[in-house]
Amino acid sequence: MSRRHPDGPLALDLGVLGVNTKGVARVLTELAPRLVALAPDRYRAVCTPAGLDVLRGLGIDDHAEVIRRVPNAAWEQVVLPGACARLGAGAVYTHQECGALWGPSQVLHVPEDPEIRWRREPTTDFRERARRGYSRLLMDRSLARAEVVVSTAATGEDLVRNHHLAPGRATVVPLGVDLERFRPVDDGPAAPPFFFTLSSPDDRDRTDLVLRAFGRYRTALGGRCRLVIGGSLGDRVAGLEQLAAELGVTDQVELPGRLTDEELARSNARAVATVHASSDEGFGLQPLEAMAGGSLLIATRTAPLEEVAVGALVLWVGPTADAVADAMVRAEDDPGLVERARTQNRRVAEGFSWDRTAATLHGMLVDLAAR
Repeated sequence: MSRRHPDGPLALDLGVLGVNTKGVARVLTELAPRLVALAPDRYRAVCTPAGLDVLRGLGIDDHAEVIRRVPNAAWEQVVLPGACARLGAGAVYTHQECGALWGPSQVLHVPEDPEIRWRREPTTDFRERARRGYSRLLMDRSLARAEVVVSTAATGEDLVRNHHLAPGRATVVPLGVDLERFRPVDDGPAAPPFFFTLSSPDDRDRTDLVLRAFGRYRTALGGRCRLVIGGSLGDRVAGLEQLAAELGVTDQVELPGRLTDEELARSNARAVATVHASSDEGFGLQPLEAMAGGSLLIATRTAPLEEVAVGALVLWVGPTADAVADAMVRAEDDPGLVERARTQNRRVAEGFSWDRTAATLHGMLVDLAAR
């Protein structure tokens, strides 16, 4: 048992900042400054030297407790709880799949059930197998001692099914969207028109499927739009360029690389439709940002995204190139559908707020520290 510090600092686990550039980091950079603003005298941000640079950009580096970066398991089970003990923290917020088994009371925000990803991506890599073994060994126990938060009810149901979490133990706290940054544009449709998809080296993005669908849309169905594949793709660029050449669409495909938030927002807002072919996820932050820009969605079904997109204008498709290509044709041929999405999808996105997410989490941390 750790000593209780009901009036102690509220700690934020920001160990991934400066290292992780995907969804978790995106969530933390949105939440951290908002949480600190709610109680500036109380929050401490536990981070690495790389994370400190990120906190400077957010204007909250004076709240940082900087610690040398160590492997994930050591961070979660030794370094983070040790730092919280030194701070006399009353509670800690962490956005990871596995939390500490000791230290202060914890709000554990689980982004997704990792079992789904592991079943989809079996591995023989020793380090990755060790990491999965560690999570499988400790995740159930860390869930049992934490105040568990999920971003969709679907993720909570996954945790109940796969990790023995008692029904009703997970609190659903949806993520938010920056409605000022991600918004419709008023300068008319892009010329020439294009479809947009945001991708990464992660196989679940199914970028190859989107590209094959685009090849069918252009060559077999006579489509006229281009395809823009945004995001840092690493060593996958060469393979995608080769596939585009095989499909005969090299001149119609653009790979601009990593996009700034402003470029991402503009790409979503000006596209005929945003294509989201993810095989699984815990929330659907990228399609929510597209909806905030008024973009029509072409999306494969996942339970979390269906939950987030209730009321939105989405062309739901099966995970096949033919289905995605047919949806592309429908979007191109029906300008009224695209125009209705500008209003309807924006309205759905307005129901999500980072400020509301932060306020809910702050209340949970304060209550947890006081118990």
